[in-house]
Amino acid sequence: MTINLAKKINAEIICADSRIVYKGLDIVSAKPSIIEMEGIVHHLMDIMEPLNKPYSAGDFVKDAKICIEKIQNKGKPVIISGGTWFYIKCLLDEKELHEISENIELRQELEKYDTKTLWHMLNNTDKKRAEAIHPNNKERIIRAIEMAKALNGNVSGAQRKENTQYQTLWFSNDFIEEKKREELYSRINLRVDKMIENGLYYEWERMTKKHGRTKVLENTIGYKEFFELENGIYSNIDEAIIKIKQRTRNFAKRQLTFFRQMSRIIKIKDENDILEQF
Repeated sequence: MTINLAKKINAEIICADSRIVYKGLDIVSAKPSIIEMEGIVHHLMDIMEPLNKPYSAGDFVKDAKICIEKIQNKGKPVIISGGTWFYIKCLLDEKELHEISENIELRQELEKYDTKTLWHMLNNTDKKRAEAIHPNNKERIIRAIEMAKALNGNVSGAQRKENTQYQTLWFSNDFIEEKKREELYSRINLRVDKMIENGLYYEWERMTKKHGRTKVLENTIGYKEFFELENGIYSNIDEAIIKIKQRTRNFAKRQLTFFRQMSRIIKIKDENDILEQF
């Protein structure tokens, strides 16, 4: 749908996805191939190696703004599309994130703790922020604690800078409707099966052999489960695949909850519904 829209309005696409940015994470991120892109320019794809430094929302905002300026200077529209809604929200919401630098020493100290302990640390500091982050997402929990320390303990209540830089239209497909949930979950299960068929396990083996057990690889749904299989958590690969499907469905459910809370999002079936809004 996104590529079809880009072709019709002569736009370029900025990928808002926390895994597409990494080189080599092709199958696991459902990265479009050169053929699938159909000549449409895609930005922020394959720009980093999947090592231990995660690509944060702040990194995305900074890089996306540069891309937007370049695209607009060509006189073209900008489409921002991807699975990491938090990136899009931080870039385009009325109020944007504070620019807080990474605290290397604090991060090294926090890495010593397990995810459950870190979540409770954040919950004790900023309950509202903790409730917005999944307890298993160590990467985001550490970043939230880091921000809370810089903002004297409260990320949620901090005064944010007004962002009036962009005029935007927000769209989502009609899977955000409650009645479509089972259909969405079925499509997710089929997509995981297709990823396995296309060599997801062998991609994980290749990336692990090249980079080792980096934080990025270990925190990626679709790789995380194979590390767990290696650690003996599952008795066979079929159990790991079932877990991939479950975690992907849970991730989609959290996204849907967010989408339903945003009245500005227009539900559409295809790109023609979007064109009617112009």
